[in-house]
Amino acid sequence: MVQRKKICTAVAGALALLGTSAAQAELSWKAGDWDLSFSGNVNGFATFNDCDNNPVTVAGGLACNGAGNDEQNIESGLLPSALVFSAKTRQMDFDISVTLGFYPGLNDTNPGGGKVGIGSTSIDMRQNFLTFGDQRWGTVKVGRDLGIFGSDAILSDMTLLGVGSGAAFLGGNTTLGRIGVGYLYADWIPQISYWSPNFNGFQFAAGVFSGFDYIAFSGHPNTATLSKQDEPGFQAKLTYDWSNVGGTSGRLWLSGMTQKVKSNGSTDTAPAGTSVDGRGIDLGAKVGFGGLEVVGYYYNAKGLGTTAIGFDGAAVGGGTVDERDSDGFYVQATYTFGKPKIGVSYGESRLDLAGNETVATSGTLVKKNKSWVGGVYYALTKSLNLVAEYIRTEAEAHDGTKNKDDAIALGAILFF
Repeated sequence: MVQRKKICTAVAGALALLGTSAAQAELSWKAGDWDLSFSGNVNGFATFNDCDNNPVTVAGGLACNGAGNDEQNIESGLLPSALVFSAKTRQMDFDISVTLGFYPGLNDTNPGGGKVGIGSTSIDMRQNFLTFGDQRWGTVKVGRDLGIFGSDAILSDMTLLGVGSGAAFLGGNTTLGRIGVGYLYADWIPQISYWSPNFNGFQFAAGVFSGFDYIAFSGHPNTATLSKQDEPGFQAKLTYDWSNVGGTSGRLWLSGMTQKVKSNGSTDTAPAGTSVDGRGIDLGAKVGFGGLEVVGYYYNAKGLGTTAIGFDGAAVGGGTVDERDSDGFYVQATYTFGKPKIGVSYGESRLDLAGNETVATSGTLVKKNKSWVGGVYYALTKSLNLVAEYIRTEAEAHDGTKNKDDAIALGAILFF
């Protein structure tokens, strides 16, 4: 499915937030008044997926099905490889910087049923932004970077070092991790945002963002498509960080977003003059005690869809458009003892039917995507990590149809 491939541009960036097992040795030098640096990663995984033999497909499901055969691939994980260039300086009481991030994957530009001869990979330029500000009053960001809503969910996901769901059969630049099986994809979004200074552990961010079209990611005919955007979206977040309090350290966060998209009245399936108001809220906590770290996360949305913003977010029927509700969560525990880190994670993403549809009309649409992930992440050196994961993913439709797959991923990721 063409739409399904779009999500495989998944996530990278903010690699320093991954912890000591993903430490970077940033390459930096001075050029006049500017501090320049390169950083990034290279990774690859052998993935083996045992697909379900159910010939009926869950529309919008994230588990493979139909063939009943094993799928195997050598591919990037949730992170593509990356080369990130940054430059920063201070001029006239302003800290200013620029960041350009290039993210190639291992798979061909046009993924599908398999590799073909004389293929090529693509470079996804996810980061392209400038910042200016001062530690006294905060920082303004202008350009393309990771969104605010849902960003802490993906940056806390242990499968950033690995593969997660979507192994072997999806193709594309990356796998899914917990995208669509625990959280909505934060995505890389053109934005003008403000980030406050840290006030005794508290910090907030807010901004205006380009909105996302509504598409039928599932291919379901009742899904409304809308693509006219004449006003920006809004996102904001509040965080609280602490360290060495009762032997613990961690973060609490709360974020939200809104966007409004209208029908263009021609190619969109939503009737002319109709619109969808998408809004969502999430909250989470990450707490560490010694080598143990625990993450809990939940989101609730109306008209945002599932897996990524705008995917199957609304239904069309009887000349009307109605938003679909969605929610999801994941829980995760990891334990680091020396070089090894072991982890287990479970998550779900759920999509309700809209008020203008029923099981009789939309029963094949996905109701729930869920997965279990167990992983071992071994820091062979301070830069190189060896990874082994087992992933079980299940998709369930509103009519009870289920697809499931079991995957094993073995590989390595090197940060520099």
